[in-house]
Amino acid sequence: MRREALACYDAAGITLPTAAERDDRWRHIAIRPIPGRPRAAGSAWQSLARRTGNVESAYINGEIVLLGRLHGVATPVNEGLQRLAADAARRRLAPASLSLVEVADAVRAG
Repeated sequence: MRREALACYDAAGITLPTAAERDDRWRHIAIRPIPGRPRAAGSAWQSLARRTGNVESAYINGEIVLLGRLHGVATPVNEGLQRLAADAARRRLAPASLSLVEVADAVRAG
């Protein structure tokens, strides 16, 4: 995923923030525990756990896929993961319903 994204950014002329810029950004964001609530992973995990029927893969992996199409960069991993996440959400699968092997096989199968 990352290699595809970096290739897309390069083809599109998008420069990434420097390490100092990233550090500065995180200085303004504080992730704190909520008393009485366990930390429940990221937002995609939370969407699947709540069985909302949707997940943000179109806005994450889908943007890489779009950049790839616009700039002639292949993005099979991001396409596969976008499709797999959307299918999991539609089927209202719980987080971690698929093994890593099943995910890898589904992404490879296209």
